[in-house]
Amino acid sequence: MMKKVFLDTNILIDYLARRGQFFEPAAQIVQLGQQHEFGLLVSAMSFATASFILEAHHKLSNETIVRKFAEFVTMCNVTPVDSLIVDEAIVSRFSDFEDAMQYYSAIREGADAIITRNSSDFNAAEIEVYEPQQFLDMLAKE
Repeated sequence: MMKKVFLDTNILIDYLARRGQFFEPAAQIVQLGQQHEFGLLVSAMSFATASFILEAHHKLSNETIVRKFAEFVTMCNVTPVDSLIVDEAIVSRFSDFEDAMQYYSAIREGADAIITRNSSDFNAAEIEVYEPQQFLDMLAKE
């Protein structure tokens, strides 16, 4: 049984922007987290990235973004990104620095799994990595 799942930035954006076919699986995962099936983790860095994308690509106002963030942070634990996380990312085997920072932020807070739409970005992970529908299918089998 999963205790804590870490949502990659793309899942946060899928949920907050209600992004096409990606919204429904993201919403199901968030809903399961709200029902205390598991804890949701999101890195502080994801909110900064999401803010930029929600404004630039989805044309949401700053007021709307802040309101969405204020609601979302009540449903998750925000994981830190600090100098130790940066140091771990620098020496990691990850090919993408941002993904390494996400990974070590998740690990620091005891994540059992990472949910992302780019699972190949986390090949160096030592915990389970799932695409959203794959994660939902796995839960349905339990």
